[in-house]
Amino acid sequence: MTRGSPALGAVPKFGWAFGQFALASHMAIVSIYLMYYLTEGHGVSASLAGLVLLLPRVWNVVTDPLMGAISDRTRSRWGRRRPYLLAGALLWGAAFAAMFALPVRADPTVTALWFVAIYLAVNTGVTLYHVPYSAMAPEMTRDYDERLKLIGYKEMAARIAVLLAIAGAPLLLEAAGTPAQGYRWIGLAFGGLILVSGVVAFFATARAPAVDFQPQTMRLREQWETLKRNRPLGVLALAYLFGNMGSVAFSALLIYFITVVHGQSPALMGVLYPVGALTSVVLTPVWARIGARIGKREACRIAYLGLILCWLSPGLVPPGAVWALYLLMVAHGAFNAAAELLPNAMVPDTVEYDELNSGARREGTIYGAWIFVQQTGMALGGFVASLALVVLGYQAGAEQHPESVVTGLRWGFAALPAASLLVAWWLVGRYDLSAARFAQIQRELAARRATTPSARTPPVPEDPAR
Repeated sequence: MTRGSPALGAVPKFGWAFGQFALASHMAIVSIYLMYYLTEGHGVSASLAGLVLLLPRVWNVVTDPLMGAISDRTRSRWGRRRPYLLAGALLWGAAFAAMFALPVRADPTVTALWFVAIYLAVNTGVTLYHVPYSAMAPEMTRDYDERLKLIGYKEMAARIAVLLAIAGAPLLLEAAGTPAQGYRWIGLAFGGLILVSGVVAFFATARAPAVDFQPQTMRLREQWETLKRNRPLGVLALAYLFGNMGSVAFSALLIYFITVVHGQSPALMGVLYPVGALTSVVLTPVWARIGARIGKREACRIAYLGLILCWLSPGLVPPGAVWALYLLMVAHGAFNAAAELLPNAMVPDTVEYDELNSGARREGTIYGAWIFVQQTGMALGGFVASLALVVLGYQAGAEQHPESVVTGLRWGFAALPAASLLVAWWLVGRYDLSAARFAQIQRELAARRATTPSARTPPVPEDPAR
């Protein structure tokens, strides 16, 4: 354990990881079902669906970095980050339920407008919660390997949440009397999970170690200038942008591949994706050990290559050969476990790199930028998926699709996601914050703290939850 890094107890460790249930279940439902919900549930065209999914994400261009800066400057009896877990979960959970309770209207354009308004509220709640939540990781421990373990617990929670979301959503749809009622149940169930997850994370982290409050004196422009000089963060964020874009595009198009190419019910997604999620749960600790042994960067590049090959293989599956789809999802889950774990385990290390250069602890600012990149990747991935459907000539709600659409989905639906991930693989190779370099940064920071201790601020009132 790095000197100066307090031991992280089981309650804050696992309680914080449980907070990932909100994020992972949200991302699973949004990535896989949201465009399908608009096109098949409300008759919104693929082009309009792609646009209304993209527009609210533009809001995050402002809110994600701003939220990071706000949480860096917050002083309260509950700490810098924890108050926003409660506020964000409340707004987010309620808006998520409302998003899936849209009335079935004759005019899809009216539905699309209502959706944009509610989705803006959803994204605002996500920002309130996600940025401060993620910024807690580098605060709770400064140890290189301990961070990998902590993110590993979070990613295992994420895979379980994905399993719950992907298996539970089709069951709710099938149990409901109508598709509209089924989607309302999905909104209520997972909106409730978002709220519970946030409340648990808030109380469980009451005694989690945290760095001393340091007043932020730099203006936002100066902070962005400093972040631009944080090369490891810049390279990693760009790689994550392309990787996330490819992952979301693959997930969004897979349901069309299954229903159009293989003629299966969309309910099959409720079986296939849990297979991948279960594989990820089992292999996440394995990838954590591999990352600790050969390096996070090297393990990440291996996983990206494996995922690229996996994504390019669906065209080889004969129509109707459902058994082969299960094998595909096992391979997807195996490599996707590392593709999610390792970039998220590398970004906390860039906090110390930034501290060495700026003299300030700015976890919130860094994670505001990081989550903006993640959300942008998700938005672009969904937009790319909608463009692919438009180019192929896909018609929402059609009973039969032309052979050109079937052939295009069979051979081409994963080509763009794989190309995007190949760019991410190349970029990760340029990330140069190794374990040895991180240890050197830690030593330099320790020497600096020993010679020029930071000014102390007046004590903050005790958290009543502690």
